[in-house]
Amino acid sequence: MDYTKMRRADRALRREAALETIDRCTFGTLAMCAPDGTPYTVALNLVRDGDRLYYHAATEGLKAELLRQNPKVCALFVDGAAVDEPGLTTYYASAVVRGTAREITDADEKRRALRLLCARFAPSIPAEKISCIESGPAYTAVWCIEIESVTGKQNAPKA
Repeated sequence: MDYTKMRRADRALRREAALETIDRCTFGTLAMCAPDGTPYTVALNLVRDGDRLYYHAATEGLKAELLRQNPKVCALFVDGAAVDEPGLTTYYASAVVRGTAREITDADEKRRALRLLCARFAPSIPAEKISCIESGPAYTAVWCIEIESVTGKQNAPKA
């Protein structure tokens, strides 16, 4: 089945616009699946670097356990959602990413990902002032999602 096919193709965003939607969002939801087929989703701060998404997490827990068993994931980002009551519609831009998650084990790669996250979500704090970047790799899990596909959709008000 083609999971990238969109019923409302007239609302489809170009790939670059879908990636820009991700960049505007402060969080996304990450969906994964347990071995018995039970779905599980969490909200995360993710940062995009090219065709990769990074996030940090606890080293143990359900999310880590599920990803170690089945690294296939789907992430959803929604930007600017606003309800138009008279029009009985919602305006938004969204992006859906499908990919494979991998736990980063290399300390240098973890520090690089933590710097990206700090620059995105704590831009007023200089990187050299954030001590967790140096100590974090020992105590923090960092995951990378390799983007295999991205689709975007938008419902914008008519001008």
